[in-house]
Amino acid sequence: MKQLKIILLSAGMLDLYSSSFSQGKWEQVTDYSGQERTNAVAFGIGGFGYVGTGDKLLEGARKDFWKYDPVDDIWTQIADFGGGIRSGAIGFSIGDKGYVGTGDPNLTDFWEYDPVTNAWTEKKKFPGKTRRYGCGFSIGGKGYMGLGEGTNNFYQRKKDWYEYDPATNQWTQKADFHIGISKVAAFSIGNKGYVCCGYNSSIYENQLWSYDPATDQWTQKADFAGGNRRGPAGFAINGKGYVGTGVNIDLDSLYSDLWEYDTTSNSWTQMAGFEGPGRWEGIGFSINNKGYIGIGDSVGNYTGLLKDFYEFTPGCEAPTGLTVTNIKSTSVKVNWIAVSGAQTYSIRYRKTGTNPWTKITALSNYKKITGLVPNTEYDWSVKSVCDAAANTSSDWSAIQNFTTKPLKLEDGNDSDEISFVVFPNPFSSSTNISLSLRENSQTTIELFDLANRKINTVLDEDLNAGDHQVTMNAGKLSAGIYLLRLHANERTSVIKVIIQ
Repeated sequence: MKQLKIILLSAGMLDLYSSSFSQGKWEQVTDYSGQERTNAVAFGIGGFGYVGTGDKLLEGARKDFWKYDPVDDIWTQIADFGGGIRSGAIGFSIGDKGYVGTGDPNLTDFWEYDPVTNAWTEKKKFPGKTRRYGCGFSIGGKGYMGLGEGTNNFYQRKKDWYEYDPATNQWTQKADFHIGISKVAAFSIGNKGYVCCGYNSSIYENQLWSYDPATDQWTQKADFAGGNRRGPAGFAINGKGYVGTGVNIDLDSLYSDLWEYDTTSNSWTQMAGFEGPGRWEGIGFSINNKGYIGIGDSVGNYTGLLKDFYEFTPGCEAPTGLTVTNIKSTSVKVNWIAVSGAQTYSIRYRKTGTNPWTKITALSNYKKITGLVPNTEYDWSVKSVCDAAANTSSDWSAIQNFTTKPLKLEDGNDSDEISFVVFPNPFSSSTNISLSLRENSQTTIELFDLANRKINTVLDEDLNAGDHQVTMNAGKLSAGIYLLRLHANERTSVIKVIIQ
């Protein structure tokens, strides 16, 4: 079991402690229960991590597999890999199944793991040539894998790429990567996959490339800011990619860093340093919005094999894009861009020039503040609360200002928000949006993801006063949580919708 750390804080220290978490944090968890090794495979399914196969150098390749339970912090041995011993294989999950294939020695077989039956089933063979040290990930119910190096010839780097459809048990060759490369870090975010760093014959890379299955194209992104390396670990959490550890070209400097990639800004940010020994050819995966890195080699020549494991909790980001709307004499509506991973938000406000803050909670990325004094300037800011139970929150945003309007008689029936109803919610294929307008209005209904990126426009029309109903189809949208934003009569309202 994880050790419970009890820290006593004074009331004045608590807010400082809970907000100093922007770069994430690491915690060592229970060591891998199998033998130490390199070149294993790993994937996550339903809140559990799965790690197996790999190489223990002189003792040879392995076929054992283990399941990690992060709640109880324990490893449990499961059925041995059905394809037998191997190292340098490729593994990933699609939905509630795990997949492992290729590897050394000279293998192209491909297997599916069912955690319900604890059984491996052989699937159609990988159509490319034998290889080790390739990579894979899943996007939209399909798997993608390739790259690596020939198992008969160490210098035969591969650049071919393939798509696997579990529904038909068929492979399709896709667009090649731009170079042959092995020992990369790979992860997927949304509807795209990412490949970073790696080894191209005598060259160590720091490039990041994105693969889009919709267009079957590779696109170069911002270079990995941690420098050239091979054998790093990678995973994705809450729409962000993470790459860390690995080794330099001389095999004498092992990294223990971690970097976060933001797809929106196409930029890298260094996070809290990995707390274990530097290593390469370890593994990385994510479950329950936390990342894990472990095992691998800490020396660089396969004599420092490891079995330790570490858990990464991502930082809680401060909100940005703060705006103020519907300013009245005694109320105002404050807004900001939704933060991925935030459970709630804390808002503070005060009369400018005074000390005490009034704090309130918002469940979404906006809040109406009431009970204000007319014709008065106020300060306000907001922070994200990512885990209220663990006192995990971001720093406060930069302080903003607004001034309430002079006191005047206002329509008591006036409302800062237009109400609308979405039913059913959650939904799978389509839902109905019902709204009522008090007057004619140019009306828009737009769908956003949790990072406040617009997905599509559901409605953009001049509507007459009265009741209206609009049907929204899920189309090809992935399952998840979205924000539906209605704007009419110079007012805005937002509702969370869930696509199953």
